[in-house]
Parts: sequence; structure tokens; C-alpha cells
Amino acid sequence: MLKKWFARFGAEDNGNVTTVYDIHPDLAEAFADAIRNRVNVQPPRHACNGDQLSGYNQLTSLIAQTSRVIKHLEEFRELAIVEADKTHEQADRKGIAIAAGMPPSRLYRILERHGRPKSRKPA
Repeated sequence: MLKKWFARFGAEDNGNVTTVYDIHPDLAEAFADAIRNRVNVQPPRHACNGDQLSGYNQLTSLIAQTSRVIKHLEEFRELAIVEADKTHEQADRKGIAIAAGMPPSRLYRILERHGRPKSRKPA
């Protein structure tokens, strides 16, 4: 049986701490590497232990949890993009696109989907 990990986020000194349980160890390691900007992505190593059926089940569980995290983070990134664009009428959209790692055309589609004008020039 694969033991799931947990993570604790927040500041202990003010009591504002959140604990998240049942994180797949491979996803936890990949997340930590991503946050630390480590670019050497490795395949899962914890889910591959055991017999084939057990390994398959662990890997599909890992894939499902990873997919949920990716979907959530993509939605969160979109909302952060919109908020960055709202910060100033002349917010640097090219800089936002670079930070988001996407081409300007995709940035504009996201902004339009969230009700932001494509052009900020006066009508």
C-alpha cells in the first residue's frame, strides 16, 4: 500500500497554517520541484513499486490527482492574469503573457473570456 503524504502551508507564528492530506508522494515531489524551479523533471518513482496491477492503479490515481491540480492551477492562473490586467489601465500585457508562459493571442482570449477589453484604446 502506497502511503500518501501531507503538506503544511502557512506561518506558524500567527497560527495561520493549512494542512493538506492524501497527496501522492510523486505529485508532492513534482510540485516541490516546480515551486523551486528545478527543471530536471523525473518520472514517478513511488507509484511504480509493487506488482503490475498495483503499479497501474497507483499510477492512474497519480494521474487523476495531478490532472485535478493542473486544472485548478490553470483556472487560478487565469484569474491572476485578469487581476494583473485590472491593476492599471496600462498594465503591461506583454509582461503578463511572458510571466504566464503563453503567446499574446492566448492571453487576449483569456482576457476576453473574463470580460476584459481586447483593446484599451478609447473608442
